[in-house]
Amino acid sequence: MRYQKTVNVKDLLETSSITDIMRKGIFLNNLNQQLQTLFPAQFKGLFRLVNFTSDSLNIEVTSAVVRQGFLFRQQELLQIVQKDYPEILKLNFKVNPELGRVR
Repeated sequence: MRYQKTVNVKDLLETSSITDIMRKGIFLNNLNQQLQTLFPAQFKGLFRLVNFTSDSLNIEVTSAVVRQGFLFRQQELLQIVQKDYPEILKLNFKVNPELGRVR
C-alpha cells in the first residue's frame, strides 16, 4: 500500500462532485418550493421541478389534464418565473403519473 497524504474531510467535501450534486439538489428543492407559492393555487401540489438548464425549467405534472392546464397558461407562468430568473426562456412539462400517488 502506498503512503497517501491525509486529507481534511471538509476540503474533500468542498471540492468533490458530490458537493455539486448536493448544491443542485438543494437549489432545485428551494426553487420548487418557491414555484409552489408563485404559481396559481389551482396548480399547488400537482407539479414539481425536476431539472433546469441554462434557459429552461423541466417540470413534472401529475396528469395530461394538468399538463394541458399548464400549457394553456404557459406564457403567464413563464412571465412569473422570469421576474426572478430572466434567463429562463422555456418551460417543459412532462406527465409523471407516479407524482400524484406520492402525496
